Amino acid sequence: MKSRLLFVILLFMTLTLGVQGHSVGSNIPDVDQPFHTVEEQSHAIWDPVKNFFRKVLTEDKSDLQAIVKKMLSLMESSVCVEEGEAIQECDPEKDWLLGCECKSEFSSLGSRCSRVPCELVQYFKDDGPRIMRDFLAAKNFEEMFKVFMEPVERIWRILCECRSVVNAATDCAPHYDGQIFSRFGLNRAEFEKIVELLDWELVNEAVHGYLGAICGVHKGEDCLSVFNTWQVLGGTFLDNTFNGEDVCLSRLRAEDEVKAILESQVYKEGITMKSYIEGMIETTMVMEEKIICDADCAPAMQESYYFSCCLKRAGEALSSEDMKKKWVKLIQNGWSLVYPGDAPDLSGAVDRFMSMFRPAEFCGERTDVYKKFNDQCDQLIVTA
Repeated sequence: MKSRLLFVILLFMTLTLGVQGHSVGSNIPDVDQPFHTVEEQSHAIWDPVKNFFRKVLTEDKSDLQAIVKKMLSLMESSVCVEEGEAIQECDPEKDWLLGCECKSEFSSLGSRCSRVPCELVQYFKDDGPRIMRDFLAAKNFEEMFKVFMEPVERIWRILCECRSVVNAATDCAPHYDGQIFSRFGLNRAEFEKIVELLDWELVNEAVHGYLGAICGVHKGEDCLSVFNTWQVLGGTFLDNTFNGEDVCLSRLRAEDEVKAILESQVYKEGITMKSYIEGMIETTMVMEEKIICDADCAPAMQESYYFSCCLKRAGEALSSEDMKKKWVKLIQNGWSLVYPGDAPDLSGAVDRFMSMFRPAEFCGERTDVYKKFNDQCDQLIVTA
C-alpha cells in the first residue's frame, strides 16, 4: 500500500528508459542484491529533485539564486493584484504568465479562488527556500517525505477549497495564449503536443474524482492530515528496508517477492507491452499480499497504514468501478507520451493494481484485521 506511488513512477521510468529499443541493456537490475537495487531505484527518483534544488539555491542554501528570485517576482507581478483592487481587462504584456484565456477563466472564480495562481507563486517564493533547504538536509527517507509532503498538502488544501480551479485550468490549458514559453526559452511544441493529445474533460473528471476521495473531514478526521502522515510512514518503511531492519514495516520479509519484481522489470524480447506491464503489476501485487496480508504482521500493518476511516473512504472511492474506468482511459489517452504505438488494454492490470486499495477484500481469509477496522468505521457515528 505504501509503495503505490513509488511503483507507478518506477514503472513509467522503466517504460521510458528501459524498454525503448526492446532492450534494457545496462539497466538490468541486480537481483542478487535486491534491496540495494531498490534503494538505487529510489535514489534515481529523488536525486534529480535534489540536484534541481541545489541549482536554484545559493551556495550556502540560505536563499534562492538571484535569477530565480527575479523570475518569481516577475511571475508575482503578473498574477497578483493588491487586495481590494478590481481585476482589470487583460493586458497581454502584464498578464504574460496566465495569458488572456486563463486570466478570464480564473477571474470568474470569485475573490477567493481567483487568487490561487498568486497564492501559489507567493508560497513558493516565500517558503520555497526553506522547504528545499530542509529537503536537502534530510538524513533519511522519513525526513525527506515529511518535508516533501508539506507543499503537497498545501496544494491539495487549496484545490480542496477551490475545486473550481481545476475547471478553470483544464478549460484554459488547451487555449493557453500566455508568453511563458517565449520568456523562458521553453519548447512550446512539446506543450502543444500534450495539449492536443490529452482529453481535458477526462483529466478534469479524474482530478475531481481524486479530490473527492482525499478532501474534507470524514468521521471526525481531517483527511489531508491523515494522508500526510500516511505518506511519511512510507518513508519509514523504506528506511527500515534499506537499513536492514527485519521488522513488519520493512520489505526484508518479502525478499523473494522483491526479487521477482526486479526480474519482471527486464524486458524479454518478443513479449507484448501488455504482457510486460501485467507481469510487473502481478509480481508487485504478490509482494503487497506478502507485506499487507501475512497474519503475523497484518495487525502492525493495519495500525500503521490503514489506521483511519479517511483511508478506507479514499481507497473505496479511488478503486470504484467508475474511477477504474477513468484510470484505464487516462492510460490509453496518454500512452503515446510514454511509448509509441497504440495503447494495450490494461483494464485487467488496473483492476488488479487497484484491488489492494481495499485490503479487507485483497487479503481475504488470510487476515481479518482490515475487515474489523472497516466494521468499526462503518459503525462510527461522529456528532458535531
